[in-house]
Amino acid sequence: MFSSRIQLWAVIASILLLLVIIELIRRKNLKERYSLLWLITGGIFLILSLELDYLTPIAQFFGFLVASNALFLAAFLFLVIISLGMTIAVSNLSEKNKRLTQELVLLKKRVEDLELPPPGSK
Repeated sequence: MFSSRIQLWAVIASILLLLVIIELIRRKNLKERYSLLWLITGGIFLILSLELDYLTPIAQFFGFLVASNALFLAAFLFLVIISLGMTIAVSNLSEKNKRLTQELVLLKKRVEDLELPPPGSK
């Protein structure tokens, strides 16, 4: 069924990825916003793992002797792109968190100023 051990491991890894994604969605640890991207990616990797014929022209173009190695390169590049996207999201959230913290401090100061009795009264 499988032409090489690498192909078998690629199929196993793809199935495990899909199972982990489904479990994360089920437990509501992965938002719908990201789950579709991950499900599509897992499905594509599973299809490419099972049918190396789809991957062979791409592998030959990039000079890989074994088509499944191109699959692992694609997986690595995908993870790098996802990491970059998540880094951008974290940076944006960090900036928003900083601004919210500054606004909260200003609002607390305003409330404290309003709660203080006017000078000269007891």
